[in-house]
Parts: sequence; C-alpha cells; structure tokens
Amino acid sequence: MTNDSILIVAFHFPPIATSSGVQRALKVVRYLREDGWRPAVLTVHPRAYAKSHPGQLGEIPADVPVHRAFGLDARRHFAIKGRYPGCLAWPDPWVSWWPAAVLSGMRLIRRYRPKIIWSTFPITTTNLVAFTLARWSGLPWVADLRDPITLEGYPRDPMRFRWARWVERKTVAAARTVVFTSEYTRKDYEERYPELVGRTELIPNGYDEANYPDTSATRAGDGARLTLVHSGALQPEGRNPASFFEALRMLKDRGKVDASTLRVVLRASAFEGRYGELAERHGVADLVELGAYLPYEQAIREMVEADGLLLFQGTAYNHAVPAKIYEYLFARRPIFALVDERGETQRVLNEIGIGSTARIDDAADIAARLERFLLDVRSGEYRLPETAVLEQYSRRRQTLRLSALLRQIVTDAARRPTHSSSGGERASPSAYGDE
Repeated sequence: MTNDSILIVAFHFPPIATSSGVQRALKVVRYLREDGWRPAVLTVHPRAYAKSHPGQLGEIPADVPVHRAFGLDARRHFAIKGRYPGCLAWPDPWVSWWPAAVLSGMRLIRRYRPKIIWSTFPITTTNLVAFTLARWSGLPWVADLRDPITLEGYPRDPMRFRWARWVERKTVAAARTVVFTSEYTRKDYEERYPELVGRTELIPNGYDEANYPDTSATRAGDGARLTLVHSGALQPEGRNPASFFEALRMLKDRGKVDASTLRVVLRASAFEGRYGELAERHGVADLVELGAYLPYEQAIREMVEADGLLLFQGTAYNHAVPAKIYEYLFARRPIFALVDERGETQRVLNEIGIGSTARIDDAADIAARLERFLLDVRSGEYRLPETAVLEQYSRRRQTLRLSALLRQIVTDAARRPTHSSSGGERASPSAYGDE
C-alpha cells in the first residue's frame, strides 16, 4: 500500500451528465483511494457542460479535494447567432479551460505534493493541461488516451486538426506511459509513433457492479412484448440506425413483428427529430420510441429491465470499443450488435462470445439475424457470457492494474533524478512550500 498523492486531471467529472468519460474518471478516483492513494482532482467548472446532473456527486469520496477551474464552451458562450471565431475552438471548444486549469493545477501540486499526474481523454485540452503541468513540475505523467486524438481527416477543420495533432505529438513525447482502451488504437499509435513502443498499456473500459440493481429478478423474454434498448448517442456517421429501421420494416411486412410484440427504445440518441422522421419514413414509428436523456442510475436500470440491448458501431468507429458494451455485459441481458465486421468491436464481441451480430449497413442481413435473435430471446435459448469472462472488465480490477502501473512509475522516478531539457535539474514538487 502507498500513501502517495496523485493529481487527477479530468474534464469529465460529476456533475456532467454523461456516462463513459465520467465513469472512468470517477471510478479511478474511488478505487485508487481504496488502494491507498490520495487523489486530488482538477476538473472544469460545471458551466462548461452542456448538461449536468447532481446524481453522481455523492459517489465522490468526501475526503477527495475537487477543484473546478474556470472554463467555457466556445460553441455556447462565445457564439453570436450560432457563429463564433474558429480560433476559440483550437484544439477543441473548451480550450479556454487551459489557462485557469494550469494555474489551479500548480496550486494543487504545491499544496498536495503529488508523486504523479494521471489525465484522461477525450477532451484534447485535458492533455494540454496535463502536459503543461508535467513540464512545469517534472512529475511523471500517465496519459489515459483511451481513443485517438486525431485520425486522418479528423478533426475535419484543418486548423483544429493541426492543433490536435500537435497536442498528440506532445502527449506521446512527454507522457511516461500512454493508456489505450482498444488494441486497434494502441497498434495504430505505435505504428504512427515508433518511439511509443514499450510505453503503452491496454486498460479497456468496464463496468462497476456497485451501479447495478439486481439483474436476476426477471428473465429476458418473459413478457408478451419484447423491449430492445439502445442507450446513448447515435451519430449519423458511424451509428446511423437507417438500415436497422429498414430491417424492422421488412420484419413488419412479413408479419414477424408489430407494436404488440416489439418495442425499440433509442435512449438519448441526440438526434431525436431526425430519427423520428426516419422512423416515420420507414413505417416503423409505432415500433420505435425516441427516449429523452435519463440520469445514469436510471439509464442503468432501464438496461437491466430490457429484454435485449442494441449496439451500433460502424466503420467510422472501427478503432474503438464503446464503453456501453461493458455496461451491457454486466446488465446480463442479450446483446444484438450492428457493427463493421472488420472493426475492433467485432473482435471483442468474438472474444467475449457474443455471436448475435449483423452488418450495420445491410438491412437484409440485419433482418435475418434480428429475427433469429428475437426468437432466441423469447425461447430463452440466448446464452449469456460466462461470469469469469466478465470479471476482467470490472472497474475495480482495472483500477488495481492502473494502481500497480502508477506505483512502478513512481518507484522508477524516485531512483533517478529528473532533468529539464536544457540540462539543468528540475525542482521536484517537494521543493515548493505549501500555500
């Protein structure tokens, strides 16, 4: 056990109203603390969030200091009639957080004297903050990159891409270790930056059993009408349900499904108007419900009470595995996945033993496989993965792996002096006095 302090830099932290990013940071804080670390959290003021909800604030341990530095969303706070200067969103719309976060981080480092910095993506400015603090303090930095900062052609705006790629290069050069959530992304980065080989770790997203109600009360398929749920955003590029709606229409025309036997809930898709019109156009509006956002705890309960869970992950996301797949797994409900068979999500599903998949852009394939899936759910023949397979995705277990990595880095750093790029010895955090 250690009693070392650690600085956590996380844009996504309660009360932001989201799931994957906030869950990863929140659980790392909670379980690192249980493993003997003393976390101090640097995050953004809630005004920077488009949506917030206090539901998970109670999960932050009372003795963990959380500092919320000033930051704005350029798209909302600087826009006039929907337009704002592009430079205010380089490398992302929250770059205004950078100066205040760095100043706050300096104060936190002086006060709590952490031995290491851990930051978590997907907001690029988070890496910019952590990089600046690591350079200033000389502290080792573990960058939880998770997914790519840049892809060829993304971000689409040339200047945003240039800035994001610059932050990416600085991250790769400065971080002691870079953590990814998928093997696909790790290999891609090691090919792009050969100097990164030997400095990467794979820690996938996961679930926390503490967030789940009892999953054994009902069996999937018990009712006359089956309910399938997708929880979270469905981006038009990469997660578009158009082919799925076409497949539903095929099954409806054949008399295989109707409103009395099937209900599809697309929860918090972020494109309710667009997909509502699409469902009408395909003649399946009576089957599809475009549900509004639910707080995390309620969203989890909806998953647990569903007869089946839907996953959309097309070609644009071949590099990534959605965090919700692990939440779905622990919900212990049948999963029907619409994917690109060449992507990382298909590989993980194969590894776990989920066979109910279809090609996301092939309506005929979706219809055939969905019909089989619904029959298996109703008959009780759908087989869930073994518990032992799921345990590797426990956030507690994953955080223990992270904790061991952090300890090793701190130990290694203590064995050798840290020097600045100019050759002079950089002061360690313990050289600064408390405020």
